[in-house]
Amino acid sequence: MGWAQALADRPRAPLMSRPSPLHPAPRLSAALGVDLWLKRDDVGSIGLAGNKARKLELTLGAALAEGADCVVTVGAAQSNHCRATAAAAAALGLEAHLLLRGDAPAGPPTGNLLLDRLFGARVHVAGVEDWAGLAAALDALAARLRDEGRRPLVLPAGGSTPLGALGFVAAYGELLDQLDAAGVEAAHLFHASTSGGTHAGLALGHALHGRGPAPVGLEVGRLYDDVPAAVARIANEAAALLGAGVRLDPAALALPDDQIGAGYGAFTGAAAEAIALAGRLEGLVFDPVYSGKALAGVVARARAGELDGPVVLWHTGGAPSIFAAGFADGALRA
Repeated sequence: MGWAQALADRPRAPLMSRPSPLHPAPRLSAALGVDLWLKRDDVGSIGLAGNKARKLELTLGAALAEGADCVVTVGAAQSNHCRATAAAAAALGLEAHLLLRGDAPAGPPTGNLLLDRLFGARVHVAGVEDWAGLAAALDALAARLRDEGRRPLVLPAGGSTPLGALGFVAAYGELLDQLDAAGVEAAHLFHASTSGGTHAGLALGHALHGRGPAPVGLEVGRLYDDVPAAVARIANEAAALLGAGVRLDPAALALPDDQIGAGYGAFTGAAAEAIALAGRLEGLVFDPVYSGKALAGVVARARAGELDGPVVLWHTGGAPSIFAAGFADGALRA
């Protein structure tokens, strides 16, 4: 497999312990009537980075090889990606500039924003809410840094680039090895999806390996007008980086939005209930923006009798946001 060697040859910045654990969830399984396994990207990474570490290992690895001296990215005030980028930059000796959506939050920083400060990131407030306006502000910030003689790596929301998606091509193979070792033939694979890099990588990994469960990305953010087209573009450009003769059809990608509620960052009762279930039955923490909504999607499908075999839920992390002002009340709503 020439693509596998091309993937192995990519420079990486070591930011997490791999493989991340694959754990059974026996008490949740009994409550839901399914054989549920958790892929634990919520543990073992720098700065509680969760799944974001897999993308950052490749994007920052390449940036360091090319002489970058800072990284610039964008997200909401409680962005997991921004916090993960700040932690990774601190560990690698890069300066992090975070452009945050909206206006400056009132009061002292909490949740991910507190960690952004702790990791030494330079936080910039965009003053705009729409993602198109944020993208323009990101370009302007990067241009200003270049004018100052800096060499920035610029990452979009979620760090979802074709290069970053390769981290999840590798992760899909990692999961297959763990399922084989456990003697589990998974029928379903779920994860939370917003900016598309995780889903693009997993879908490409599934296509390249030609076996295993097809990933279902439960949409929680809707950053694009045409989400499947955006995810397929990332996946197909990632395939080109590997020299792989694979093209994904947007129509074949599973990206349901039944758990999105009122949109990105909006609480749902289903997610609050799912978070409480995981806490009471397994002692695990899911967050109300990403992983909690993915778990809620699994809960809903299990109760509807739609899951006919072992299920893997990719726990993407994000726990710090549960401690943010206003987030804790939503998490405890159930």
